[in-house]
Amino acid sequence: MNAQPSFERGGVLVLGILLILAGLGAVALQQAGVDFGRYVSEAGWPFFVIVPGVVLLASSVLLPAPRGVGLAVAGSIVTTVGLVLRYQEASDHWESWAYAWALVGPGGAGVGMLLYGLLFRQVDLVGAGLRLVAIAAVIFVVGFFFFESVFQSGRVPAGLETWWPLGLVALGVVVLIGGLFDSTRHRGHV
Repeated sequence: MNAQPSFERGGVLVLGILLILAGLGAVALQQAGVDFGRYVSEAGWPFFVIVPGVVLLASSVLLPAPRGVGLAVAGSIVTTVGLVLRYQEASDHWESWAYAWALVGPGGAGVGMLLYGLLFRQVDLVGAGLRLVAIAAVIFVVGFFFFESVFQSGRVPAGLETWWPLGLVALGVVVLIGGLFDSTRHRGHV
């Protein structure tokens, strides 16, 4: 007879308890006259992307480290997609996908790794997550300035289009310094 390891069984028990509590909470809200459907419809359709992402992200803590990191990354990516869609729906700025994808791909994955690494004290995941978030930020900012200034959407704050070359120089300095520190740290590990 194969018995489930205790950590897997514990995760299933926690999930079961959370589902029971959520169901009882929903019943209590219905009895109190709270129209949950109205709140969902006011939140907009991206809510149906954000909530599953948050559930995936929260579920990552039910698995022991490092097994939950996949759920954390997936949940963070899905949540980020929902948040970007929510912004685009509210602002009618759908063309921002030209550069907002960076927030989803490397950005969402990096945030998931960062959060999971911080929660379970895994320094390697924190470092990898920070690097991905930094890469996403650079791609997003460069894309934002390129697409919003080249195509003159008027979304770039006045005066910033003249300062972006200095930002590019500063970014180069940060990358150069990061590369120097990274190469000195790995010299002894060749």
